[in-house]
Formats: sequence, structure tokens, C-alpha cells
Amino acid sequence: GKEKFHKTVRFAQFYFIDAFILLCCGAEFHLLSLHLDTTKDDLKRYKQRSVCKLVQKFSMASTMEITSLSAVNDFYSYIVLTAGSNRALEVFDLNAGCSTAVIQEAHTRSVYQICQNKGSSFSTQQPEAYNLFMTTAAGDGIKLWDLRTLR
Repeated sequence: GKEKFHKTVRFAQFYFIDAFILLCCGAEFHLLSLHLDTTKDDLKRYKQRSVCKLVQKFSMASTMEITSLSAVNDFYSYIVLTAGSNRALEVFDLNAGCSTAVIQEAHTRSVYQICQNKGSSFSTQQPEAYNLFMTTAAGDGIKLWDLRTLR
């Protein structure tokens, strides 16, 4: 599109079984709707008819930049996890359209990776296992978190 981002887009991923795109830009992430036009027309093949529109912007509280973002795309999940340069983790519920929890000082340094339990097509898990996620920061190891208790 013709829209410009005010900072570099650091992270992008498909979301909600490929119905949306999530983009991180500065201290906010953008939820974009997606429509890919797959019609074949040799006369108009160079005309772009696929559309990507902004649905909503979500800002992380009191941080300069989002350092990591995680959202499950394999099944319907409304939860998006973000980590900021201020060492905080923030949980967003996109069904409600707001932030639901903030974990201050999750690590001693900025989190650079968040990994949610997405399950496996080769084995079954208890439903409670999908509430678990891991974070890691340079020099601080790996931490396992539970969304229900935020500990």
C-alpha cells in the first residue's frame, strides 16, 4: 500500500490461520486484514488487486521498541504476547482489543525471543499445556511462564 511506517518493521507473521498479518513497528504492532486475489487474467496480470488494510494498532505501555512478538497461527487464538526494550512482557487479547496483563522486569535484559506452545500434529496434550510459553534474554537463560498465573 501507500502507507509508510514511522520506524523499521522488525517482525511480521501471519495470524489467525492466515486471515491477518501482524507487524511490529517501534513500540506498537499493527493488525492488518489480508485479501489475496488469485484470479488469473493474462491481460491484467500486472495490475495489483490483492488488498491489505489496517484493522487496528496496539501500543505497548512505556517502552521504546518491541523486541519480540509471539502469536499462534496454527489454531484460533486471540492471545498475542509482546516483549519490550523496557524488559516487560505484555499480554494482548485481540478479541477484547486491549492489553490484559503486564509483567514488569521479566528478565534482567530485554527479551529477544518468546515461544508459545503451539501443540503438535503428532501427539496430544492436556488443554492446560497451551497456557505455557517461554522467554529468553541474553545472559539470563530461559524462563517458563503460565498465562493463568503470570508467573
